[in-house]
Amino acid sequence: MAKRPKKDKYDVIVVGSGMGGLGAAVFLAQEGYSVLVVERHNRAGGYAHSFRRKKYTFDSAVRIVAGAKEEGLLYELLKKAGLGDKLDFQRIDEIFSVYYPDQNFTVPRTTQGLVETYSRIFPHEKENIRRLVSEMEKLYIATMELLQSRDPMKMLSNETIMRYRTMTFHDMVASFIKDPKAVYAFSALWVYYGTPPTKGSAMFFAYALMSYFKEDIYYLKGSFQNLADAFVDRVHELGGEVCLRNEVKRIEVEGKRVKGVHLSTGEYVEAPIVVCNGDLTKMMHELVGEEFFSARYKKRISRLSYSISAFEVFLGVDYPLEELDLAHETFLYTDYNYDEFFNKHQNLKELGVDGISGIGITTPTLVDKTLAPEGKHTSVITTLVPYDIGTDWKDVKDQYQDKLINMAEAVIPNLSKHIDFVESGSPTTMERYTNNSNGAIYGWEQNMQQMTARPQHETPIEGLYLSGQWTDAGGGVVSVLLSSYKLLEKLTKTKVGV
Repeated sequence: MAKRPKKDKYDVIVVGSGMGGLGAAVFLAQEGYSVLVVERHNRAGGYAHSFRRKKYTFDSAVRIVAGAKEEGLLYELLKKAGLGDKLDFQRIDEIFSVYYPDQNFTVPRTTQGLVETYSRIFPHEKENIRRLVSEMEKLYIATMELLQSRDPMKMLSNETIMRYRTMTFHDMVASFIKDPKAVYAFSALWVYYGTPPTKGSAMFFAYALMSYFKEDIYYLKGSFQNLADAFVDRVHELGGEVCLRNEVKRIEVEGKRVKGVHLSTGEYVEAPIVVCNGDLTKMMHELVGEEFFSARYKKRISRLSYSISAFEVFLGVDYPLEELDLAHETFLYTDYNYDEFFNKHQNLKELGVDGISGIGITTPTLVDKTLAPEGKHTSVITTLVPYDIGTDWKDVKDQYQDKLINMAEAVIPNLSKHIDFVESGSPTTMERYTNNSNGAIYGWEQNMQQMTARPQHETPIEGLYLSGQWTDAGGGVVSVLLSSYKLLEKLTKTKVGV
């Protein structure tokens, strides 16, 4: 793939090849815009990229997606990008398994399975669980309608949305379920969103969780790098360009209008539209210059907080994991209380590795054996961590790696004796590969206040736009692709509802 652009002028330049950037490039190229994507890394995809070690293939961050087939939202977005049925998504039958100190269980992929599983564990809450799931389904449908129409007035006229729009998901669950342990256990998937249900929006959590049960969950055969590569190929097919191992060093602005970009390879490339798919704060302060942004805009952005980061252990193992009671996604918690978990993990600077209160174990080879040599498996252990732990991550990386492997042995006995390959990634790894401040895995924290306070696609500079996790609709593959599609509407002034 080319490192340098072929021309010195384009209609659109996209800074960063995360899925929000690639989506914007494809959707705009389909409308006839000449598009250039510039990426500093040697692979496209951002958090969707994968890497290969010793014949093992690992996804860097994306684990599953919802709605990849059968009219799910992701499927609709892929169709809009000309990629409807061109990717081999494998449906996963279990949404997740979870291990608590006193019990473990697996939740299948249907809403009935969700209700039956939790009703079996908490039989005294059976009717409350049924009513809660029914209400979550209503909120999911209402949110889908809002996303598809993107008419703010729809929210004001929808009784279900109005009831929950200012409520946390914890409060929503607790308004139905009375057993505190059941309340916490019901939200076992909360770590996927990087913020506990006591801080997360009822609308966002209900929609995100129910999308797994209403639209099914999938793994992309061969790794999620194939998703990014499919979008890159589509950009090329539409006459656009993607330049890797190059970097935008400065975005040129004259007055209040964007003019083009300066690249690390020395070129200056003009464009009346520049789309930033990367870190908004770094774009403002390093690529543009804060003097070009109003005091009001800067103050608004300064109030936003970054999401937490993550520590990951990538394992290649000679262990028959298919013989264990593992789902594709397995969670292990030392306690039910997610507030205590999150508080401890935010304070690992003081607590050290002993503060780690839970992990997620992803085993994609249970559904896709092509990711590892015959008879072996890949597994990724992940936990949420802060960027700042009071020391260089290089000095404690082995401690965190050993801690996570040791914790995983509660689910995978003697795991440490079956490791064929191991490599770890810390928040500084996340920062290096994505250029996200503090190694933020979702851009802005996905708490209730910030879900509605996110910067919109437009900026105070004419021609400079945002796409991806730093703007509406938030983090995650589906959200950033939806973000890029909503940008199309902003630029074409055409209603293009999904």
